[in-house]
Amino acid sequence: MNFSDAELAALESGVHNIGIFFRLDIEPEPVRLWLGFGDIKPGADVFDPAGGLYRGLGELKDVPAFKQLLNGAAERVEFTLSGVSGQMLDLASGDDAEAVKGRPVTLGFALMNERWALIGGLHWCAFYVADYLGGQQPATDDLTAVPVSTISLSCGTRFTGRRRPSYGYLSDKDQQARHPGDLSCSLILNYAHGFTKIFPVY
Repeated sequence: MNFSDAELAALESGVHNIGIFFRLDIEPEPVRLWLGFGDIKPGADVFDPAGGLYRGLGELKDVPAFKQLLNGAAERVEFTLSGVSGQMLDLASGDDAEAVKGRPVTLGFALMNERWALIGGLHWCAFYVADYLGGQQPATDDLTAVPVSTISLSCGTRFTGRRRPSYGYLSDKDQQARHPGDLSCSLILNYAHGFTKIFPVY
């Protein structure tokens, strides 16, 4: 990992911020995000020779710790984003979620000055493969509470995912993969997690 003279000077002075950048390589256009406000064009890099626009997320609910692969210990991480719209939740829970499976996910950082302007280019430091995209909306007993939807992207290295069971849930997506056209699980999303459904006694 090489740093420019300006980046080295900023590191030595201690006057710098660190921006976290996320890239999911899907078709037709990669998903490019960064943990900050506003959009940034960092210029050309190894993944985007013509440059790319990174959308500001504000804050990510959870940026998992990551480490290098040592002694064959495979790693899995999960990125979580809360406060998403109902449309985004539907996409994460529907058939479109399959589009991310097996796609490259890259995490990097960039040094920024006190005004959050880039000092140098992006430095990519963690490389994963997307495995599972899902969404949920926790149940609440408070009728005045605003429901908060959450989507999560599970990723692993190229050595993970071998033991993950396929079709492990009674979801409509899994049931359609098992038996296309079967609608027996089509209303599962209407049930709240942790809620006991009382059926009538005849």
